[in-house]
Amino acid sequence: MGRLVGSAVSHWGEDPWARGSWSLIGRDGSPEDRVALGAPIGGRLRIAGEATHPTRAGMTHGAYEQGVLAAAWAADRKPDRVAVVGAGMAGLGAARSLTELGVDVVVWEARDRIGGRTAPAEIGGSGFDLGANWLQQYDDNVLARLAERLSLRTVPTDFHDPLILDGSGAGAADDAELIGAGLRDRLEAAPDGASMADVLEPWIEGLEEGAARAVRRSVDAEIVMDSGAPLSWLSARHGFEPGVGAGDRWIVGGYRLLTDHLAAGLDVRLGHPVRRIVVDADGVRLSGDAGSVRVDAVIVTVPLGVLAEDGITFEPPLPAPHRAALGRLGMGRVEKVVLRFGERFWPAHPAGYYRVHGPAVTCVSEWLDATEADGVPTLVGLFAGPWLDDLWTGDDEEIAARAAAVFTQAAGGSSDHDG
Repeated sequence: MGRLVGSAVSHWGEDPWARGSWSLIGRDGSPEDRVALGAPIGGRLRIAGEATHPTRAGMTHGAYEQGVLAAAWAADRKPDRVAVVGAGMAGLGAARSLTELGVDVVVWEARDRIGGRTAPAEIGGSGFDLGANWLQQYDDNVLARLAERLSLRTVPTDFHDPLILDGSGAGAADDAELIGAGLRDRLEAAPDGASMADVLEPWIEGLEEGAARAVRRSVDAEIVMDSGAPLSWLSARHGFEPGVGAGDRWIVGGYRLLTDHLAAGLDVRLGHPVRRIVVDADGVRLSGDAGSVRVDAVIVTVPLGVLAEDGITFEPPLPAPHRAALGRLGMGRVEKVVLRFGERFWPAHPAGYYRVHGPAVTCVSEWLDATEADGVPTLVGLFAGPWLDDLWTGDDEEIAARAAAVFTQAAGGSSDHDG
């Protein structure tokens, strides 16, 4: 029995400054839409962020790289002053690079904190992430090199070796790797405009019950958990983007250790949402709840969901290729919960990673065991699919209790909520 003594819960689906977890390619889209979205607009405006990276979308280092790229573009125009909208990884990368190039920079951030979708949380003095958690593609990750220079402690996670919990208290065999290659081959051969559901459903319906169950579990693990989007919307050919499983490591203490370092000395204005950006021959005017500012150029790094839902009004409007790209890209929803227990009740696993499949199709959760690094029994859980409709209701304490019940039931134990 495990007593729940502390928790933290994400709400990316409701967050007005994110409107989802990370960007994805819809059935009519392709990586070319990411390139189109990040193309400069004249000589004064550019959109940057993870959604504009053709090969590292949805990842913090992809966002950072695009921010640095946009900074170089802006600096080449010899501006006196540049505004950066958003203090997430792309915004901090852009602002830090411009500052190092000797450009005067001001950052307008809507939230009351920096970090964007890294979202720091603290439980009992320990730092965790409610957003981005891992340094992915570790060997080629520029932020991993920064973490090494700062001597931060990182812990590897083997996503290819999760312990599958089925309620017996033991690990069930994971069949995702057995059929993963065949799954990818089918998706890569799909015609343009086909969704994941268009390809997968006919295949699964033609299988025997046991094989169909194995394929569905693999789809949950390989696609639903990594996208958080309906299979009927997600592109069959391009919705399965690289990222997870390439030497991933998480930072003990959280991404805040990186973002605080990157933001040191920058002019970051918190609580400054941008509502309107007007570009004319003489420069750019940003205006919002906290007033307005005039600059020579602007780099916009807000999440795709905010742009797609007209969170910022642009004058003149964004060009047709950018608007078309926004229409073919979208945001997924994966929510996270951090649970601290009075005692450990789950089975040990060398990889420190667990998966629980729900009772309904595309209900899946994955769990990171942070106990060794935290020093206290702690789990970090990620949920995707229809499960969210039932679990993510009520206050955070209720959500945490439901999430804890999902894991403890699957692990063959029970949990009690403290208070």
